[in-house]
Amino acid sequence: MRWNKKYIRLAVSVCVALLFVFLIIAVSGKKKVIPNDDVLPVVVVQKPEMRTLVESVSISGYVEADAMIPVVPFVSGTILEYPARAGNYVEKDELLAKIDDEPFRQQMLQAQAAYFAAKSTFDRVDALFKSGAATKQNYDNARAQYDASKAQYDLSNLQVNYTEVRAPVSGTILIADQAVGGIGSQGNPIAVIADLENLVVRLKVPEKYFDLFTLGRENLAVTVTRPAEKELYDDAVTSATIENIAPYVSPESKNFQVVCHLDEPGERFRPGMYVKVQVSYRVHESVPVLPAQTKKMDGSCYVYNPETQTVSFIEPFDAPSDGENFVVPAQYENQFFVIDGQNFLFDGQKVRLYEEALNESL
Repeated sequence: MRWNKKYIRLAVSVCVALLFVFLIIAVSGKKKVIPNDDVLPVVVVQKPEMRTLVESVSISGYVEADAMIPVVPFVSGTILEYPARAGNYVEKDELLAKIDDEPFRQQMLQAQAAYFAAKSTFDRVDALFKSGAATKQNYDNARAQYDASKAQYDLSNLQVNYTEVRAPVSGTILIADQAVGGIGSQGNPIAVIADLENLVVRLKVPEKYFDLFTLGRENLAVTVTRPAEKELYDDAVTSATIENIAPYVSPESKNFQVVCHLDEPGERFRPGMYVKVQVSYRVHESVPVLPAQTKKMDGSCYVYNPETQTVSFIEPFDAPSDGENFVVPAQYENQFFVIDGQNFLFDGQKVRLYEEALNESL
């Protein structure tokens, strides 16, 4: 009986193994053999387009007012009036703040009394000196006292006038963070004023472009762009004029400064805004161009031959570029270039076009 059970278990195991092998063979036999054409790399090709390409340098920067003027009071005291408001346009000599002038008026009255007394004394001594009844020393002492008291009186008058803080120039108030009841002093500006029609961008340009900017300045064209929220507004764009190129390179940063004046800033450019500045230095009219993505990381690319349906490798080459497109050498201007899928190809490889693969799948 024992031997019968042992043989039965062995027979069952063998049957299960044979069944498993049979299933594998059956499934393998039903597997579809994919033709070689179906596994060819799929690529997108494009011929160069004739257009104008502009070579340029792109540098980021921030808008600044050509002159930002902090308005500080010449005397300290409690602010009684404060009509200054950020964003308001003010004319020259317009009142920005009124400081309590009572202490300065009291000083002025004291200086006035001393001045009148010294003047009276000087007038009397002057008359006596002219008639020979006073000495030269008496005259000099009276004159010195008179000059000192007059200077003190004039100063006290100025201090009274300085309690009215007025705009030194016409412009827009950028900052006005004081308040009535606060203390006005030279350490805290009453306001900061700028001319918003006179805006600049100060660029920090890498040293390698120094010759380009200094020797080829007359060929440069500057465009300033402020990126905007695409779903709401278009980018703000204006041209700019190069006002100044620093004659030296900073040894720490290896940059030199270029100041560009915005030609028409309008309402969409304000101090502190981030902008992209494109400095164009060479224009290529009616040349064959392709998108920069055509080139691989090493600068090489592939051309497609429609007759053989194969691709050919092209060694890296230097070509004018604007960052988004590059100029194609004349000998390739009528060739089809692989602009997508080129990273997985090799020279002479047969490929399929994306359009053909797409149509076959539909």
